[in-house]
Amino acid sequence: MRTTSTSRAAVMALILVLLATVLPAPAVAQSGTTPGAGPGTIAIGLRGAPTEPRNDPRAQRYIVDHLRAGATTTRRLEVSNNTDSPQRIEVYPGPAALQDGSFLPAAPGHSSALTRWIRVDRPVLYLQPGASAEVVATISVPAEAPDAEQYAVIWASHTSAAPGGSATGSGTGSVGSAGSVGSAAGSLGSVGSSGGGSGSHEAGLDRISRVGVRVYLSTGAGDDPGSGFEIVDLRPVWTALGVAAFLATVSNTGRRAVDVAGTLDLTGGPGGLATPPIAAEPVTIAPGESAEVRFPLSADLPVPAGEWNATVALASGAEKQTRAQDLTLPSPDDSSPDDGPTPDEWTGATSATVRPLGAGVALVSLLAVLLVWLLVHRRRESGGS
Repeated sequence: MRTTSTSRAAVMALILVLLATVLPAPAVAQSGTTPGAGPGTIAIGLRGAPTEPRNDPRAQRYIVDHLRAGATTTRRLEVSNNTDSPQRIEVYPGPAALQDGSFLPAAPGHSSALTRWIRVDRPVLYLQPGASAEVVATISVPAEAPDAEQYAVIWASHTSAAPGGSATGSGTGSVGSAGSVGSAAGSLGSVGSSGGGSGSHEAGLDRISRVGVRVYLSTGAGDDPGSGFEIVDLRPVWTALGVAAFLATVSNTGRRAVDVAGTLDLTGGPGGLATPPIAAEPVTIAPGESAEVRFPLSADLPVPAGEWNATVALASGAEKQTRAQDLTLPSPDDSSPDDGPTPDEWTGATSATVRPLGAGVALVSLLAVLLVWLLVHRRRESGGS
């Protein structure tokens, strides 16, 4: 009887392990907060609209400027404490880069030529709950500055103490790397950018949360070199998740980075079907580079295979482009598995949370066999007692 009980306990332990493998892991909350997101956050945004550049609406949200060597400019920022406790907030510049259509901030503690040109008049703020303060950022371009465009983020950072710890760490030396910077509503109606780097509460480390405003600075002689982009092509695909999607290849034809977003309209489909405007996933493209703008369709918006009339309308600041063409969406059976991005790319999930379907089915089948084994042995034991 002891051997049977031991075997049953071992099987139960194996079932628990398999369940942990099959069931998706809980999502880990990101430490980066969103400007203007409400209670529990800090926020940073531009204060007051600059007069230049007049033709780029992004300058209302980000610091977008062109300066000659030796020139200086300033921007006023507002930092707010929307948490329910006093906060020590550090304000500092950090470098960023453009890669594969994304605006990527560097991990805390790094610097660049551009960040060394940026100074803030109040690098440390002590704000009560609900309070805000103005910070002036000055960008001084040295006389030997190259003709180029550089990128940075002006961060507002605060530290939350781990249980039993203290929140005295520096935002510029925190553990972890910053996430991709995306747009979010900032204070005073402006739009800032959010990202985060953190330690782990479970590991007994303080957690750093930070929000920031992007900086796009072009330097060189003459006027702003200007920006532009072109929609090179548009193609339909079936993703590995079995959902239709459309990809537009966009090339940056100017000398400034472009933040491209817009919509796709599908009309004249099978049976005269049409779709509501499908929003693009915004991308940021460096000068001279190309990126794919994705128009993902949800499972709630079925788009059958067949002929469609597609119209793409994209914009970056004042620059606008459209492209209209007839497309044929192939049936899922006729499409190649290489036609579209992987499930990870389309859902944002990590490889730890996306598991192959075949492996999941095999594990579930094994669980079923083990459960049947347990039931049979319990009945035998009951019958024998």
